[in-house]
Amino acid sequence: MANLSPRNSASLFPVLLIVLSSLFFSSCGGSGNSGGGGGGPQPPATPAGVVATAGNQQVSLTWTASSGASSYNVKRATTSGGPYTKVATATSANDTDTGLTNGTAYFYVVSAVNSAGESANSAEVSATPTGAPAVPTGLIATAGNQQVSLRWNPSSGAASYKVKRGTASGGPYTTVATPTTTGATDTGLTNGTAYYYVVTAVNASGESGNSNQVSATPSGSSAGIQAAIDVLTNRHTISPYVYGGSYPTSPASTTDSGLSVVRWGGNATSTYNWKLKTYNADNDYFFEDFGANGFGNNTDGDSIQFITDVKGAGSHPLMTMVMLPWVAQSAETSVQQGGSNNYHWSYSVTKYGSQCSTDQYNNDAGNGVKSDCNTRIAGNDPNDAYYPIFDDHTQSCSAGANCVYRNDWAAAMATAFGSGTCSIPYFSLTSCHFYDMDNEVDIWGGTHVDIHSNPSGYDELANVYVAEAQKLKTWDAQAVRLGPVSCCWWFYWNGANNNDKGAHAGIDFLPWWLNQVYWQDQIAGSRSLDMFDIHAYPDSPDLSSYTQAQKQALAVSIYRDYWDPTYVSPSGTINQPYTTNIQPNKTIPFRIPRMRAIVNSIYPGTPLAMTEWSAAFAGEGDFSTALGDADAYALLGRERVSLASRWTAPVSANANYQALKLFTNYDGAHHGFGTTSVSATHNGDPDVFSIYAALNSTGSSMTILVLNKDPANAAQVQITTNGFTPTTYIPYTLSHSTPTSIVAGSSQAWSGTQTFAAYTATLLVVSGSVATPPASEWDLNPDTIMVPANGTVTLNPVLNKGTSAVTLSSAVFDGYEGASACAGGSLTLTTPTITTTSNGEITVNAGSTPGFCHYTVTGSDGSVTQHQGGWIVVGNPAGTLAKTSGDGQSGTHGSQLPQALKVTFSAGQSGGSASGASILFTARAGTLTYGSTTGSKVIAVTDGSGAASVTLTLPASTGMVNVTAEGPYGLGHPEVTFTETSQ
Repeated sequence: MANLSPRNSASLFPVLLIVLSSLFFSSCGGSGNSGGGGGGPQPPATPAGVVATAGNQQVSLTWTASSGASSYNVKRATTSGGPYTKVATATSANDTDTGLTNGTAYFYVVSAVNSAGESANSAEVSATPTGAPAVPTGLIATAGNQQVSLRWNPSSGAASYKVKRGTASGGPYTTVATPTTTGATDTGLTNGTAYYYVVTAVNASGESGNSNQVSATPSGSSAGIQAAIDVLTNRHTISPYVYGGSYPTSPASTTDSGLSVVRWGGNATSTYNWKLKTYNADNDYFFEDFGANGFGNNTDGDSIQFITDVKGAGSHPLMTMVMLPWVAQSAETSVQQGGSNNYHWSYSVTKYGSQCSTDQYNNDAGNGVKSDCNTRIAGNDPNDAYYPIFDDHTQSCSAGANCVYRNDWAAAMATAFGSGTCSIPYFSLTSCHFYDMDNEVDIWGGTHVDIHSNPSGYDELANVYVAEAQKLKTWDAQAVRLGPVSCCWWFYWNGANNNDKGAHAGIDFLPWWLNQVYWQDQIAGSRSLDMFDIHAYPDSPDLSSYTQAQKQALAVSIYRDYWDPTYVSPSGTINQPYTTNIQPNKTIPFRIPRMRAIVNSIYPGTPLAMTEWSAAFAGEGDFSTALGDADAYALLGRERVSLASRWTAPVSANANYQALKLFTNYDGAHHGFGTTSVSATHNGDPDVFSIYAALNSTGSSMTILVLNKDPANAAQVQITTNGFTPTTYIPYTLSHSTPTSIVAGSSQAWSGTQTFAAYTATLLVVSGSVATPPASEWDLNPDTIMVPANGTVTLNPVLNKGTSAVTLSSAVFDGYEGASACAGGSLTLTTPTITTTSNGEITVNAGSTPGFCHYTVTGSDGSVTQHQGGWIVVGNPAGTLAKTSGDGQSGTHGSQLPQALKVTFSAGQSGGSASGASILFTARAGTLTYGSTTGSKVIAVTDGSGAASVTLTLPASTGMVNVTAEGPYGLGHPEVTFTETSQ
């Protein structure tokens, strides 16, 4: 037989099948040519109209019934086109396939069956089962007139939402709306009645659980607000340096607005070349070199002139010291802009190829991302757009290079700063030579990816800071160094390198950084950190679906982020489970007290600065921004921030320029808000009402700032005062109707009953007298601190003015600002007397529950009784540190002990882990060694089992030698002590 090709072989198969079929039917008695009327039963038609609907771990299928079908085969595959497996036989035109995996796509066909056979498969359909949507987060309720407006964050997988209302906390709830967007307004309510709300998310698979409950009480006006001002409670000096801003329009506007600090800062200053007066615009704008400016009118690109002009305007400059190793070349020129290409940009299209985006004014300057808009260009040459910057002239500059030196720049700035005193209340700082140590160092790998291609790391950020800050002090002996200048909430707690936190015992970044800098400073014997500086933009939800009215409502309420112990953030950045495993109440920002508690517990004596903030959600020119800014300035003073700078400084055309002047120049004569903050409390809704109060230095005048943030209703307020007798007052009002001027009223006799128009900021300048001035002023030292659950900490109340002794009579945990009193802890007046020569002592024993615990201490100086309050931020239980070898040794003086001093760290319930924890060993005598590091203090790092060890060389003298080992503050700061003998 001849070989057949595949093509010929295949063509024979139908012929053979026909022949065999013919023979089979003939043998059964049938006749191949017998007649008949059309033959036997036929298979049913193919099913049509198949529809697949996803559910929770299931898919429901329906189709149009096929004529003559007795049943149907349902077939499933996990890839389009099959192969299919029969998963069910249905007798009706529907079926539900259960037990599936949510998130997996399934593909279905259906065939019809009867006694004559099976139809062809239907057209394929697919569905992906999903579970019920996530529980909505960030629910916020805002009361209005006979209505409550609600908003929340989107829930993944939600098709719609159910808004449920109750009249008692905890329900029962009734569904009152089913919106498909993340907001609803519940109308037709009764003013004066409290309503309680929860929201659920819904999709075809089911309904989520309830969100957090919120409540609101609608009212026809902000009526019946009771406000109480007490000049003998929570007295403290307001730092004059909280009224700062970046890039004001001009020196003249600086003087008029009363800015107390003008910051030379932002991403551009990280690459500023003080010699050429240029900067690189980095990832903000196509990595191009431009001429610098210090004012909004594009003047003062010379940093030295800027310092001089800011001082001349009556303010204080805050400069930025470059810590990155590169600074800009001369400003770019290009053919497109009428010159020649000097290629002073990082990603030239000519050199690196086409890119995702280019500067419309210089189309050779790309954004550093390839044309696929996904792949970043790697290995660019920094020399394209930058010159090296070195610390000093001992570092060699390559031949032909144009190097810049930090020490030369610092010396020039120090001369420009000159003399003068800037006293930070409650701290020892008096110099006005303010320096930010670079800018938002935690995100260098994004903002400055062209010269810092890797994400910023924990160790890098601590080590670079300490090295440059220590050197700056040698170049300018009066330098006040601010760090780490952290950008934002996520990076407060996490490194840009996602592996870094785990490699450092799971410790949140800022507590770790503070701890590391503090210990390195102890080893060095001097401070490198003078102020702890963070950027503090209140985090918002996704505003893309917000109406302008919703943005305005958020702008006037968002600064509850700074102080409110009950305010659950509306932002998914904060209100989510992954940011931190260590911080208590982590969905509640409580930003200023939380940060002050952290720094006071880790690096005592370090003030808090916030050198960028703003929340202009509805626009810089919108009046809501003015009200929000006024809230922020007042809070910065009340909550004891030491220095702050808005990004950017307000401009005179906008209402928030006047909001600043309420604090610095309300009358055109540079009179401002009082200098001594005193207690001002109220029973209104903090979303729409705020009140603040302060005395002047002599106690003869009180300023009261009232913010009615309700856009529709006047506020009727009854103001009572304790310890101050008001006589007359002048109101100064900033209103929506006159947004660019502060309108002064006439002097009139004091009345405790006041009406404040809707959407106004009113400063009452009240003349009067303090009934009995305190003979001494005292402070809790510190007033706010963090301590682990079941831990102990000591406060040391101190006199800061006057000579009369103060006797403390009580210290109690109490409810405050909506937070309930903490249970389980205790406050003990260990030393109840404060004098000019000795501090008092209060022992705080924290309870077992993490959270925010307010407390109040009462004391008398013989003339008046004062009350000072503060916060104990209770963290997770502390990890433990155990001595595992080397304790109790003896050796010849001057010799090394034979056994290493070893500890083992256990994270326990601290929220961290054992591996990568820093341990500070301190020898009272002798020398410690860890690797190549020696000294009386060394930092060791735990291995994978939590162990860390050092060796001890005994001192030349004989006697007992104690060595203390301290675990990380971020995990509770456990301590143990070794006792050795030098013979």
